[in-house]
Amino acid sequence: MRRFVVFTLVLVISLFAFADLLDEIRARGVLRIGQDAGYMPLYGTDEKGNRIGFEVDLAKKMAEILGVKLEFVVVNWDGIIPALISGKFDIIFSGMTITPERALKVDFTDPYLTVGQTVLYNTRKYSSAPMYAELKDVKGLKIAVQLGTTGDEAARRLFPNAKILAFDTMDEAAYQVASGRADIAVLDSIFAKYMAKKYNVLAVSGELLTKEDLGIAVKKGNLEFLQWLNTFIRWAKTTGSVDKLKDKWGISAE
Repeated sequence: MRRFVVFTLVLVISLFAFADLLDEIRARGVLRIGQDAGYMPLYGTDEKGNRIGFEVDLAKKMAEILGVKLEFVVVNWDGIIPALISGKFDIIFSGMTITPERALKVDFTDPYLTVGQTVLYNTRKYSSAPMYAELKDVKGLKIAVQLGTTGDEAARRLFPNAKILAFDTMDEAAYQVASGRADIAVLDSIFAKYMAKKYNVLAVSGELLTKEDLGIAVKKGNLEFLQWLNTFIRWAKTTGSVDKLKDKWGISAE
């Protein structure tokens, strides 16, 4: 009898341990989303402190279908994957590029957007858009990036003679170019175009240095939830929801 009770307890504990995150989220009634401070027009905060943007609207639809509320957890970008793994939130829905290195630590959904790294420059310094061919060998070129991003990686790989200036947010990186403290910034094309609208001295080269897919990241081992997220993404694309939100937020990803 004692062995049966022990076996039953072990079985129950095991079921709870391996219960998928999808069931946990629905039981909790809250979907927790990890993001960094801002990457408009994908996500950011308005003057009232509300989260806004393309991904925020898409997440609201996700929560509506799940029948839960949304909670946004804001962390620094360089610590966002460790925060997911430690359980501070359920998913990273934060303009994250799918890479083999990151996929060693987390599982990714199918892509929901395709972007590329591009050059953001100051029109007071460059009278015409500077192309990669003319910039790649310039010694001491000051390039602003966001720390730990694929823009950071691309800048270090593609501009071996440059001085890389890394900042906590893309906003800070873009401001360095607008203020003349950096020669260029290497940023995601979506955000670079947004910054060019924000600062009249900034412009985008129009040349893509890389091409990247964005996906939602989930802690490894939650296959049922991952499958549901992929179903949601396919649904959002085929119903036109993604295209409508791209039009709403002025997103031209490629």
